[in-house]
Amino acid sequence: MPVDLNWILESLPVGLWVARVPDGEVVYANPEFQRILGVGATPGVTIGDAPKAYGIFTRDGRPYPVERLPFSRVVATGRPVSVDDIVIHRPDGRKIDLRAFGYPAFDAQGVLAHVEVAFLDISAEVAAKVERQRMEARLALAVNNAPIVIWATDRDGVITLSEGAGLAGLGVASGQLVGQSVFALYKDHPEIPRFIRRGLAGETLSYTVRVGDTVFDTWMMPIRDPSGALNGVSALSHDVSEMRKLQANAIQNDRAIAIGTLAASVAHEINNPLTYMLGHLDLLNDELNRLERDLPSLPEAARDALSSRLGRLREAVEPARAGTQRIASITRELGTFSRPSADEDARVDARAVVTSVLKLVRKEVEARAELRLDLGETAAVRGNASRLTQVVLNLMVNATQALSEERRGSNRITVLTRNEGGQVAIEVGDSGPGIPPRDRERVFEPFVTTKEVGQGTGLGLFVSRNIVRGFGGTLTVGDQPGGGALFRVLLPAAGPAMLPPRLPKPAASSGPASAHVLIVDDDPPVAALLRARLAAGGYQATIEKDPTQAVELLASGGDRVDLVYCDLMMPGMSGMDVADALEARAPGQLAKVVFMTGGAFTPRAQAFRERHADRVVDKPFDVLAETARRLGR
Repeated sequence: MPVDLNWILESLPVGLWVARVPDGEVVYANPEFQRILGVGATPGVTIGDAPKAYGIFTRDGRPYPVERLPFSRVVATGRPVSVDDIVIHRPDGRKIDLRAFGYPAFDAQGVLAHVEVAFLDISAEVAAKVERQRMEARLALAVNNAPIVIWATDRDGVITLSEGAGLAGLGVASGQLVGQSVFALYKDHPEIPRFIRRGLAGETLSYTVRVGDTVFDTWMMPIRDPSGALNGVSALSHDVSEMRKLQANAIQNDRAIAIGTLAASVAHEINNPLTYMLGHLDLLNDELNRLERDLPSLPEAARDALSSRLGRLREAVEPARAGTQRIASITRELGTFSRPSADEDARVDARAVVTSVLKLVRKEVEARAELRLDLGETAAVRGNASRLTQVVLNLMVNATQALSEERRGSNRITVLTRNEGGQVAIEVGDSGPGIPPRDRERVFEPFVTTKEVGQGTGLGLFVSRNIVRGFGGTLTVGDQPGGGALFRVLLPAAGPAMLPPRLPKPAASSGPASAHVLIVDDDPPVAALLRARLAAGGYQATIEKDPTQAVELLASGGDRVDLVYCDLMMPGMSGMDVADALEARAPGQLAKVVFMTGGAFTPRAQAFRERHADRVVDKPFDVLAETARRLGR
């Protein structure tokens, strides 16, 4: 059967055209030519006009160079060619990607007479390739920048893929582990080979491992061939080291907040009974003083007997007063840990902060080492007393824990404060093993510690340096003369102090006897003590247990009251509620109120204390001295 060649050419799903050499004018074009290009072959168009006539462009949108067209290249070489970077811009606005093949056609004498060009629409293929490249770029971006590792092994555990920025945590680069056996690489981490063997046995699993300082969360699945046979495992490992540090830091911060709240709560419960204990001891001391003044008026025999008894009483009272005052001092120091640290611009006495910390830790330090102090006078610094206390306490605890208990006789800790030009220096040194130069910056990183397990979190120095930097200072570590570590804090000195604002005070009366002081406190022993002390000082003092009645009294007849002592933390209506009520009903009376606190341990109370610092006193306090100051006497 004869073959109809023309029918075959007309039916081909491939564009086909034949051009005459050398000008490139089309002598034949099949129907697919027009379907793909959107235009038919145009008589008289030569190869030089083809890009414009048929909308032939490169991938980047420029007219396709004539010399690179398949026709031109076949004419130039006499050999078949192919190109796949042609884009047709059709008259209807569509763009078609082409792959074209050029073939030479020779005449009977072997001379190149025509060029046959066949072309295919590869738009779908190009779109798929572009999408694949886009996905590969996105994947590469993630793999090369995110803390992950994509890896795989064959059935023998030999690594066939190892890519990702997460490899930096292992000290290697992408591809560096390919060809190595995981069983050999991680022989010192037996849990890793165990997990991989489970994957090679066909199990899909997730697990967490630590390699050095790096923690990885890993998801692993088996690789199977089309027949279902196991060929190896593939896995994605995520470096979660920083996340774990942040979690641990958050837990530590929560603990610190809880400890601060507990400290303030304990101080509050201690300070109330402490107030009336100290007050009654002061009353007892006053009575002893009066008795001693009355001694000369007594007969000699009675005077001698009473003098001896007064001496013994004095010997009993003075240690009790000193001990109670020491308890008061300790609870006051506990309060510094719970006060808010939002105010970073207060004037702080650095030497007083160091002295305060020494009161808390001195016994523990002296049980392990000789304590040498050189506490020179210092200028004020700008910062926050509570946070600077935290820094000094951290340095003291670190110094103490750096010393071995077995060398108690030769251990020493030195503490120094002094002015250095326009700066204030605080130094804490120890005679321990010291810190090698290579580790002196590393110890300030979070969760880095040289202490034994259970003795530290590795956050103390990290937090301390951040606090000091927040105050515009530096915290460094070097060598202690004679051996050991020396931590050095340098803080910029504050400028001249501003004069404090004058305290608002009620109109002065003629004398203590005419001054009326109102006591608002739900703790009867405290209220009774304050009234007794005020009465002994010549003031008229009354007690109101119900804060609502106190507000009514001040709002309706407040002119009869010269000064008010109101407890800050009371059940029902608190001192803060009293302040709000007076501000709404009798704002002029609010200036008369002094708020007493044994420890502001709620966020609201802490904020109130900061906002009304000039009208808050800490229990226990000298109520006679405070009253005289407030009334200008």
